[in-house]
Amino acid sequence: MKNSLVREVVRCVPETYETHRYLLEVKLTDSSAMTPRLAVILKNPSTASAIKSDPTIGKVEAWARRRNFASLLYINLFAVRSTQPAPLNDWDYAYTVGPENDYYIREAVSQADTVVVAWGNSNGIDPKRYDRRIREVLAMLQGYRLQVVGEPTRLGYPRHGLLWNNEPELSDFRFNI
Repeated sequence: MKNSLVREVVRCVPETYETHRYLLEVKLTDSSAMTPRLAVILKNPSTASAIKSDPTIGKVEAWARRRNFASLLYINLFAVRSTQPAPLNDWDYAYTVGPENDYYIREAVSQADTVVVAWGNSNGIDPKRYDRRIREVLAMLQGYRLQVVGEPTRLGYPRHGLLWNNEPELSDFRFNI
């Protein structure tokens, strides 16, 4: 018997809507099991919180449901909230990354059955800043199997979760900066 579809936020760090979001964990079924668990590394959080979704989160969850994932862990290259990426250039680099971000990236990836990188193009973030952060995250995740959904962008970045439109199955991540 197939589980009923649900959406339950299990954890959001921080719990209240603040300038940064480090982790959003969402359960997708009514089963008590939380596996298989998918971790998705996006660019930066927008408006999604413990009480509200946003278009990217909705698209990723729909894709994950079609592939029978029971739960999702959302993490980001940068933890500062912004509906557009370009304003991330206006703040100090350490502030945009967020003081707790690396901890939650490691935690989420270590708990996941599948890890998908999905940060897309820089879309206004200074390319040097963007590629610096990508290199830092990739170095932190050495030894983990990282995957992508669909073809890379024309610039060679992994396709952003907002663009997962019935994409093909997962494939291994290959990226050189």
